[in-house]
Amino acid sequence: MPDNENHFLKTLPEKQREELLRQGSPSNEMRKKQLLKLKNILVEREKELTDALYSDLGKPAFESFSSEIAVLLNEIDYVCKHINKWNRTRGSRYLKLGYIESLRKKRHPYGSVLVIGSWNYPVQLTLMPVIGAIAGGNSCIIKPSEYAPAVAELLKEIINQVFPLEQLHVVTGDSQTASLLTTASFDLIFFTGSGQTGKRVADQAAKQLTPVILELGGKNPCILDETGFSAAAVKDIVWGKFINAGQTCIAPDTLFVQRSVYEKTLAEIYTVLSDFYGEQPQTSKDYGRICTEAHFQKVINFIEQGTVQYGGAYDQADRFIAPTVLTDIEPGSSVLEEEIFGPVLPVIPYTDLNSLLSGGSLQRDALTGYIFSTDKHQIGRFNEYMRSSTISINQVIHHAASPHIAFGGVGQSGYGAYHGKAGFLAFSYEKTSVRTYHYLRFPGKFPPYSERNMKALKKLRKRIL
Repeated sequence: MPDNENHFLKTLPEKQREELLRQGSPSNEMRKKQLLKLKNILVEREKELTDALYSDLGKPAFESFSSEIAVLLNEIDYVCKHINKWNRTRGSRYLKLGYIESLRKKRHPYGSVLVIGSWNYPVQLTLMPVIGAIAGGNSCIIKPSEYAPAVAELLKEIINQVFPLEQLHVVTGDSQTASLLTTASFDLIFFTGSGQTGKRVADQAAKQLTPVILELGGKNPCILDETGFSAAAVKDIVWGKFINAGQTCIAPDTLFVQRSVYEKTLAEIYTVLSDFYGEQPQTSKDYGRICTEAHFQKVINFIEQGTVQYGGAYDQADRFIAPTVLTDIEPGSSVLEEEIFGPVLPVIPYTDLNSLLSGGSLQRDALTGYIFSTDKHQIGRFNEYMRSSTISINQVIHHAASPHIAFGGVGQSGYGAYHGKAGFLAFSYEKTSVRTYHYLRFPGKFPPYSERNMKALKKLRKRIL
């Protein structure tokens, strides 16, 4: 990378901070104006965005709009509606012995924020945190994933021509560019991607004490018990697994089915897959493709670790892997240990939930946990077991599109949350202005200290302190 480009990337946060200091924190109206600019881009360039998503992921136009563009439009509308309430100054007063304590609390922007996007939903997962950054009053540098090049170049073109560099700016490049950016003096870094890369981002940021929000992955378990079994439930699970060719961080990773409905579930999965994509899913206009060659090979390796009940076909030249259902998988296989992130669904029978949870088959750290059941005890047991920010009961995926629900990980699935108010809070910090009005000063707080003053302090501590 040329030295002049290195210098440009390293100085981006300084330029944005200088402008923020000169102008002051943007008003609520200015933030809304920026968000509406972003909304207009999404509306006016929808066709180009959809075409780019098809180029990178073979994504159907319906999925491109519903899971990427519409979610962002809804988020912008929600933030614009509530920003005045979230960002108002809050005041309070407390009467103490000898003085009145007056507090004024206000959210303030961090400054210049770096957002590193992901390739699987390259529009939504790149711009969703940007909405939170704008709502918080920040400037933002955006680094889209190089593994979705058509989307990355389009975002660079349409955002950089509408927004000044001091507000929003898109930088494209490979992992070397991302690494250089993470060593620059940003005030906050937001990263979406793999746990391995997330650790490197956190390590780089820690050297400068830069706060980081990590949105990673995890093996989101899905449990289907005999009380929750129905054709509609199976249809939801199959849809949630194979949308975007399984490349969804909150997709049901592995399906655990109570043995009494196991065979019926397998039969119903086949029916649903046939209804969705036909007998030749490669020819379906509603089924996507694997994004990268390396990921293609990883998913193919998973297919070889069990009995293929349905699917199993693939075409490397077309980046196509058929929706695949695996059974008879040996414990300890990597398909049961690693996040699949592709169109392969292991279906594992179980007898009772307590044995399943105590057996260690379910990874507790996940972005979400799914259970289809009407048994309150079973749902409660699963809820206690999972270490995730959400538990989804009798539905999949939809909760992640809601601005009312904070989206984020716990433990190995990341830390920090965003969407809606959670995004505003994540990209701002609370500053408290404290002022006191003295009408009587307590002399006993000054040295030399005495036993008498200690007794008075213990007796009146709540009124003095």
